[in-house]
Amino acid sequence: MKRRTSLPLANPNQSGLGLPTIMDRDLAAAHGSRYVFLAAFAIDIDRVYWLDPEDTRLPFGWEVFLTEYYLLTWANAQGERSHEVLDAICTPLLEETPGEPPLGGQLVFAVYDAVARGVLPEQLRTLFTSWRHAPRELLQTLHALHETAAATAKQLAEHCLAADLQPPLAAPTRQSLEQIVSGELRPSA
Repeated sequence: MKRRTSLPLANPNQSGLGLPTIMDRDLAAAHGSRYVFLAAFAIDIDRVYWLDPEDTRLPFGWEVFLTEYYLLTWANAQGERSHEVLDAICTPLLEETPGEPPLGGQLVFAVYDAVARGVLPEQLRTLFTSWRHAPRELLQTLHALHETAAATAKQLAEHCLAADLQPPLAAPTRQSLEQIVSGELRPSA
């Protein structure tokens, strides 16, 4: 009979990133790996952003753009279920007290932009009724980035793949970024 042992942690003194994230255990249990991949992608992209938030080589809102680019491929694969999952992810984030958002919080802005552009269903707009004003500067920048979406996403994905993150990018995030670079992963809308 084999003896059961627990899997070793990469760092036994740290079981997570040490910061609040959008990852939710209940949502992971309810929606499975597809939810986990979306949340992990958003968290990892935000982690890269926070390495140097003032990096002037990158466009304003780049982390929202890249998250939205992935989100749209994810939503296409999920079909109708995506609306339910996006509602479940965004609602608690939008109800939080204003302040420093958790890692991956840019996902809310990615959803907002996709709804504003008509790429995600209008029914998701009700999530944002509490917003007094649209993030106009961000939306303008994102509009410009969408004009060259595939090329821009490729450059941003390469930037993320080259980032020195500790712990490193999650394996599904790395794979998705590599697929963006190769052109295999693109939104159909």
